[in-house]
Amino acid sequence: MTAFARVQELFYTWEIRSVNHRSLEIRLKIPDPFRELEIRVREETRKMLRRGYVEIFFLEHTEDQSRTSDGYTIDATMSQAIEKVVSSLPSKSTVNVVDVTRLLQNPNLLRNQSSKVSYDLDELMTTFQTCLTQLIDTRQREGQALRRLVEESVDQVRDLLRRIEALGKEQPKWIREQLLDRLRGLEKHVDPNRVAQEVALLAQKSDFKEEQDRLTIHLQDIERCLTSEKPVGRRLNFLAQEILREANTLAAKAQVPACATLVIDLKVCVDQMREQVQNIE
Repeated sequence: MTAFARVQELFYTWEIRSVNHRSLEIRLKIPDPFRELEIRVREETRKMLRRGYVEIFFLEHTEDQSRTSDGYTIDATMSQAIEKVVSSLPSKSTVNVVDVTRLLQNPNLLRNQSSKVSYDLDELMTTFQTCLTQLIDTRQREGQALRRLVEESVDQVRDLLRRIEALGKEQPKWIREQLLDRLRGLEKHVDPNRVAQEVALLAQKSDFKEEQDRLTIHLQDIERCLTSEKPVGRRLNFLAQEILREANTLAAKAQVPACATLVIDLKVCVDQMREQVQNIE
């Protein structure tokens, strides 16, 4: 599930990014001095997440990002060198007005006097937990939006199934008419009892009531999953695959033209649902 969180402090920043993945895969980018945090960060992440490709960044601010306006001192050696050059000149009249701005632009003249920051690892972990909580909140908001989309897809599939069921009742009659049309084209007399037997056999082979029942059960199972507090992404993905398989079987059996068109709409709707549930943990 796609999400991003960032917590920035004075001297460092935590960033967490996650995208959809079949399992939980964690990638850490932490500077070497803080490697002892890695195990704790991984454990905390596994407690809170079950799926996703998760990237975790610990960014220590550079001196340019953390220094203050009064954190500079003039390098004594460089200052003495400038004074020595000026005093060695034969006459002060040869010295032009000093461009102070250019002097300050010399990186060797100014030296940052900020000392190296010491970190409390427990404090760093507390900040990381705050960042991780933000990420989970973002994922939950996206999950709620996906839940609504899946519920809409379930309603659409149910509506299509009702319409398909109504047309399915006309399928035996349609099969009989098609068979009689073929027989009339042969211009041969056929025993009506034999015709009735053949129609019954074809109607039995093309009956898709069993597929409809299984589709209804799978839809109910999806609705139960959407109300669960536990991770259900894998089960939803499996159910979506099963629904698509049943829809393919139904499409092969549906012979009434109008019914076949509705089955195609059903398959499109189920495929969209399958794409949505792949992003659910």
